[in-house]
Amino acid sequence: MKEYKVDFKKTDGISLLQAPLMPLQEYITAHKGLVIPCHDIIIQYNGGALLIRRNVYTPKDILWPIGGRIKRGMRIEDSLREKVNEECNLELEDIRELGHVRVFFKTEPFNHGKGTDNIIFMFFGRGKGKLKLDKYHRNPTIILPKNYTHEFRKSLHPYVRDFMDLVIKLVK
Repeated sequence: MKEYKVDFKKTDGISLLQAPLMPLQEYITAHKGLVIPCHDIIIQYNGGALLIRRNVYTPKDILWPIGGRIKRGMRIEDSLREKVNEECNLELEDIRELGHVRVFFKTEPFNHGKGTDNIIFMFFGRGKGKLKLDKYHRNPTIILPKNYTHEFRKSLHPYVRDFMDLVIKLVK
């Protein structure tokens, strides 16, 4: 993704935009009223494509890529690298953007009743290191190209399936 700085001096870094996390009540209000920009990544790992199940909303209990909100004041790839390291302890190489989508969820993590509205930038990259999921994720699933059957493909959420169709051709 191209990123542009506006009104910055040559020596200014976007890190001046970084801010601490919002207090929870303020974030709940923001979540209820705003579109949340996120990044997800399907990681090539151990000869296949890594998907996980989340223990929390959204989405909970379905195969999904690693990812989440883009951190303010960070380049998107740096934010993605940090998120991947936090969630599954892997380092990323050969990151490439696959596209972006809008995903609407009826569910949301705060019980405000307004669901979740995300714009998600999807990436593919190669994972290095020892996979270790944090407490919010479970059941790491490595999908080998030979196991990406029509039946398995049909079991995936359409968002995941559309990008897995692209990724499975890139897995070596």
